[in-house]
Amino acid sequence: MIGLGLVLLLTFCGLTWFILSKFKQLKNRLSESDDAMRQTLEKLAQLDDELHEIRSGNQALGKKVKELIVSINGLDDKQQKLAEHDPQSRFYQKAAKLIAGGATLNDVMQECDLPRAEAELLFSLHQR
Repeated sequence: MIGLGLVLLLTFCGLTWFILSKFKQLKNRLSESDDAMRQTLEKLAQLDDELHEIRSGNQALGKKVKELIVSINGLDDKQQKLAEHDPQSRFYQKAAKLIAGGATLNDVMQECDLPRAEAELLFSLHQR
């Protein structure tokens, strides 16, 4: 009877030790999972902050690009108006159109009343 009680006591102690060791392992795994989850959440918050900064930067760049486009369009208009008011530039524009249309050097010189050197320069610029 004492032998049976001793066997039962040892079995109970062994099972208790086994269950406690498994419980400790599970507790350690849970702690590791909590740490990993905390690190993941911190990284997610950091990435969210970086994404917010990138979006803000993109919005600022988009606004600046729009401003530059408006500025460029204004400059194009000013350049066109200046070209229209400059009588000499009309000859150069006409010469450029003639060259693009396949006119000869002599044709450009006669039509635009340009010296040979200027006509040759225009040919070298517009035949690329």
